[in-house]
Amino acid sequence: MSIRIFSHCRTAFRLASAMLLSWIMVEARAEEGFWLFSQAPVEEIASKYGVRLKPEWLDHLQKATVRFNSKRFDVYIGGSGSFVSADGLVLTNRHVIPRHVFALLDAPDRNIGRDGYVAHRTEEELKIPGLSLDAVVSGADVTERVVARVPVSAVGGDAERMRREMIAEIERGASSAPGTSAEVVALDAGARYILYVHRRYLDIRLVFAPEAAAAQRPDDHPAPAFDVALVRAYENDVPAHPQHFLRLSARTPAEGEPIFVGGAPTRSNRRVTVPELEAQRHVDLPHWVKAYARLHSRLAAFAAPGGEQARAVERLIAKTAFMRMIAEDRLASFQDERFYSARVAAERRVRDALAERNDAASLAAFETLDELWSERREDMFRGELLGLRGPPPWQKYVADLPFGLEFAPTLYSYGKTFLTLRRQRELPEESRMAGYREKDRADLESWLLDPEPVDLGIEAAHLASFFESVVEALGAEHPIARAALGGASPERRATELIRGTRLGDREFRRALYALDRADFDATSDPLLAALRDMEREESAIGEALRASESLLRSEGARARRAAASVAKDAAYPDATRTIRFGFGVVEGWSRGGATVPAFTPIGAYFARSDRDGSGETTPPRWSRHGERLDSAVTLDFVSTADVVAGHSGSATVDAEGRLVGVVFGPGATEGATASDCAYDAGKPRRAAHVAAAAVVEALASVYDAPHLVRELLRGDR
Repeated sequence: MSIRIFSHCRTAFRLASAMLLSWIMVEARAEEGFWLFSQAPVEEIASKYGVRLKPEWLDHLQKATVRFNSKRFDVYIGGSGSFVSADGLVLTNRHVIPRHVFALLDAPDRNIGRDGYVAHRTEEELKIPGLSLDAVVSGADVTERVVARVPVSAVGGDAERMRREMIAEIERGASSAPGTSAEVVALDAGARYILYVHRRYLDIRLVFAPEAAAAQRPDDHPAPAFDVALVRAYENDVPAHPQHFLRLSARTPAEGEPIFVGGAPTRSNRRVTVPELEAQRHVDLPHWVKAYARLHSRLAAFAAPGGEQARAVERLIAKTAFMRMIAEDRLASFQDERFYSARVAAERRVRDALAERNDAASLAAFETLDELWSERREDMFRGELLGLRGPPPWQKYVADLPFGLEFAPTLYSYGKTFLTLRRQRELPEESRMAGYREKDRADLESWLLDPEPVDLGIEAAHLASFFESVVEALGAEHPIARAALGGASPERRATELIRGTRLGDREFRRALYALDRADFDATSDPLLAALRDMEREESAIGEALRASESLLRSEGARARRAAASVAKDAAYPDATRTIRFGFGVVEGWSRGGATVPAFTPIGAYFARSDRDGSGETTPPRWSRHGERLDSAVTLDFVSTADVVAGHSGSATVDAEGRLVGVVFGPGATEGATASDCAYDAGKPRRAAHVAAAAVVEALASVYDAPHLVRELLRGDR
């Protein structure tokens, strides 16, 4: 999927811990995993479902699957799709195409967000700037070639340089054909290296997108959503003709029927070490649950008088409630005893196996990880709260996001950014942090200098809650807490700073931005002064975090490689933005004692509108053409397939290889916010799919696009 907010919400010290999360092998439910196509568990599938997948079936699905290459701030937003006709038509999700891209396609007489878009002729298909697609041409294991280049005597930087040189050599030799690109992907920190050759399509044009209101959903499944889009790949200014494409079926799969998924998951963090799991269970997530509960309470009190005051804070209350839900959901998942016990047992098995073969170096890596998580876990949460690690605030929605970036008040974030910017400007361009380089200037300035004015009352309530969390995390006598509070209570201090600061004034920020360091340092502002005092005291935590991160990277990589050698080919690797295979069955679940059905019919759009009497949840075009629709046709369904960030847009096929749906992500179902770390923990995991039958019905009856229906059903134009 494109990266949505729930997938951004990483827990303590995510950048360092990401190196640790792919190595512990756990006994998994049958449907768990995003497998290399070369290692698809065909015997297990045959035993469980009575379906034997042939190599040519798997090869066809892999090569019909595409990954989307759209970037924001040098981060791949991600997303999947599949060729669905011999003329380059690709089916994906609407949300896989970034909102800012749709905005670029708008015109005085065209508003895609409001009205959607249908190209009725080839010349009406709109070229999408900055978007390309990759389809797999071939894949090969090149581990032996990479490892052979690095002698045993090579360590540290020398070994890494030799690996990079060999990888570059392999990629150069594999991508000589026009229109292809080669990529060597490291699995399990270099336990394996896979070479992928892709066909890259650089000319992508919009064919169909529903209005935003049709694709959005007001709640978890079974809330209705028509989250689909059609684009077309072009080569040499004519539609591409891929060798592999999926034929669409208007048949909805039955409950209990197996389905299969081809997609390009962007990232996952499945093999959480026991010490990190305990740090998240006992320190990080409980802190965030408390912090967001406290903030929600303060904002609710601010809204209590009603009227304009309540309206002003409504969006922040909704965001805070959502972030609190994410933290609570992840905590519940990590506290699931079955999940926790499985992690403990799995780690024990890995360590026992290493002990049996006298691998002292790998065992030492595990012991170092134990010590680091035990010693530093409080500091890791504190660093996240104070924003000492992670992306800058204006990049938060496309990168791994610590909770702290969503928790920090706006004016606090402005002040922290100015202090960081002051230091970064004095460094050479190549030494600056991400977000502060010359190429980032436009985005930084847009976020810092151009936004709408903030509400100072809301900011004071927000900052008071932030200070309360700082005191709880550090203790009232900690130097950072003392610098923050200046001897006052959190509420009084927040009120004084917000009333006194000029950071809420856009013109003041513009003037501040233009100052050199000497003039900036001489500028008097109470909030900036408090942040300067805090910054001086934060250096010790920051240095400890950097030292811990370095060790976590190196020791975590060793642990991952060692554990992969124990497991060999028995487990799927974490997601790496490469094409993967998944499977499951169509199946509902229970929530609070009630049955959640596997299917949502198209009629749910209208049933919901009738129930609340507002009509606002039914897209206008759907309301106008409602009488044409067969309201019993399945709109969405859910399955037990294992999907994570980047899977959005993935093809869903039946045992015959016919496309019966398109994944629109784990975030459409209850309990999905921990899916990056765990498949089977806490609440039931489900993947949500838009039914292919709904695509046909809507194109024919709502969007007056019979030409697209014909192409989808015939496989060509």
